[in-house]
Amino acid sequence: MLKALKTKLGATMTQYPTFTLQHARLLYMVRVTIVMGFILLIVRAFDVPYGYWALITAVTILGAIPFVGGVLSKAKQRVLGTIAGGMAGLALFLIPPQYHWIHHFAFFALLIGAMYFTQERYAYAALMAAVTIVIVAGGGPADFEAAGWRIMNVLWAGVVAVLVSLYIFPSRATDQFIFLLETFLQEFNRYYTQHIEDAKQGSFEPSHADKLNELVDIQQSILPHALKESGINKNVLNSILLIEKRLYAELEALISTQWDAQQGKDEISEMDGLIETQYALSNHFEDLAHQIVNKDVTAMSLEQISILNLSSDTIADPKGDTRDISYFGYLWLNREMARQFVQLTVVTKKVFAYQ
Repeated sequence: MLKALKTKLGATMTQYPTFTLQHARLLYMVRVTIVMGFILLIVRAFDVPYGYWALITAVTILGAIPFVGGVLSKAKQRVLGTIAGGMAGLALFLIPPQYHWIHHFAFFALLIGAMYFTQERYAYAALMAAVTIVIVAGGGPADFEAAGWRIMNVLWAGVVAVLVSLYIFPSRATDQFIFLLETFLQEFNRYYTQHIEDAKQGSFEPSHADKLNELVDIQQSILPHALKESGINKNVLNSILLIEKRLYAELEALISTQWDAQQGKDEISEMDGLIETQYALSNHFEDLAHQIVNKDVTAMSLEQISILNLSSDTIADPKGDTRDISYFGYLWLNREMARQFVQLTVVTKKVFAYQ
């Protein structure tokens, strides 16, 4: 019975990333509802002065950090920035009220100084410091009590928002990254298969793999958040994205080139066994996508990829140097995609070894 329970629990945990990806917007709204509802309840129940600053803080946090990795990477800077900005703002109240013009001058100088550091390494902490300085001291030297309440509301609301983001239906950038990898492979296979079908009919109509470029851009944007999440070696995710970029560049060169205008077109069409090996490579990409969904990737070797094993007697004999360039260029692009695919299987297998 215990074994069956563990098996069921394991299956549930395996399905959870898929569930979060399918219902990302719904779960995001669940987190927003919990945070906003809790803060509003506390503010109204205890009549917290300037409680709207707590709500503003929650809106800022939840709107800017959808992933666990983002929470982990920015939570520290958020807290440090808030504390630093709060201390700087409160220090302005040491200036006697009759010298209010000094208060305003010092407030302006601190704000400009904090904004200067938003272009440095800890830009987010500096930004939070600038925001907190405005919240605390922006009302002038006679607003000390309000300043204290504002900074307290910012801090406790920030803690609530971060904790809920971490522990209530958390959204992991790593899961999103792997999902986009699977989508990339499916789209890659679609573009490549279409090219093979066209080439089989003797048509080489140029096209562009725009969808692949969009997927790579999205992965690049969430990579910093994924790298902050524990469980997967940083080099693995970096390697996957680098291979995807190479695959995109090679496929783009393959399908966008006007091979009809090349003198080696006939030799390309007459390559013995090329079409079959291209279809086989296309199937490998599709199989890898399914393996990623099932979290059971099989690493392949170069010897297992048929297009890399076309022998010299099965390759057409090109006629002339000008034909050699396009002929071997076309073959090289297909083979290089196969080599990148093999590397991708090896690296992707490591992803699930860490989970």
